[in-house]
Amino acid sequence: MKQNFLYYIIIMFVLFCSYSFLDLLPKPNRIAIVTGGSRGIGAEVVKQLLQCDMEVIIACRVISAGENIILQIRESGVTSGRAKVYKLDNSSLESVKKFAKQIKADYDKIHILINNAAVMFPTTRKKTEDGYEKQWMVNYLSHFLLTSLLLPVLKTGGRPEECSRIVNVTSCAHDVGTINFDYINNFNKEIVCRHTLYGQSKLAQTMSTITLQKLFKDRSLNILVYAVHPGIVKTDLFKETILAWNKWIMTGWKTAHQGAIPVTYATISKDIERKGGVYISNCKEMTVPSLALEEEVRERLFELSLKQIHLENFFQYL
Repeated sequence: MKQNFLYYIIIMFVLFCSYSFLDLLPKPNRIAIVTGGSRGIGAEVVKQLLQCDMEVIIACRVISAGENIILQIRESGVTSGRAKVYKLDNSSLESVKKFAKQIKADYDKIHILINNAAVMFPTTRKKTEDGYEKQWMVNYLSHFLLTSLLLPVLKTGGRPEECSRIVNVTSCAHDVGTINFDYINNFNKEIVCRHTLYGQSKLAQTMSTITLQKLFKDRSLNILVYAVHPGIVKTDLFKETILAWNKWIMTGWKTAHQGAIPVTYATISKDIERKGGVYISNCKEMTVPSLALEEEVRERLFELSLKQIHLENFFQYL
């Protein structure tokens, strides 16, 4: 109950943060991937990137859902950009591998990877086919693997004057998150609060952002990584929470369009060029949780993540 209370306190605090606005400048030669791009914030990010005249790949579980979003975007009056749909189930490592293989077969370069797909507070304790807790797998681990697999095309897409970008969609929930290595190593060992597990998955996203940026810099790769909090947004992520049963609480929350703006900002803004490894909220650089600054914990998380996705070296496909 204490963890639940902390989450809702954070939500009420974040609601006092101002919304942000962004000019959608033309980027006709950029190719972007948006995981979870068929609904919620992801769908709005797709729309905004199409307004920038990009080529956008919607990565989602159901192809027809992605195609329907494209149809809705076109019917709304957005005619610029090019959109495609590829199947990706973030709850499956095998699906991530198949998706990455297809992308690398079809494209020799990718400029933007937006790791957005997520689940939150499932009512039942769910384990994925690979044996991991669902929020850990969908929100963090699948994106960790996807990033590694797509490094060759991200590297090709990056230039010194305009780097490729990876945007990890995290959450203010990382502020009350922790990394429970015993539980991550043995999901069947004990029951842990679903709110705690969500915060843990988002904290891992934030920590991974810092780790990967340091590694990319060491290898002189023209790739920037950002962690972005979209804000408290009215999407179906909340459908299995107490907040969904109290509609009046959602008054004043961001719309999906408003929540997409910080994500798009991290994707296109020149203000943060060469400032990778930072955490962004409301289009402003913010401080990260203190645990994310502990290098020993980040390194331990990185090594465990490699083990869980069955990689010996994060750069082995580069």
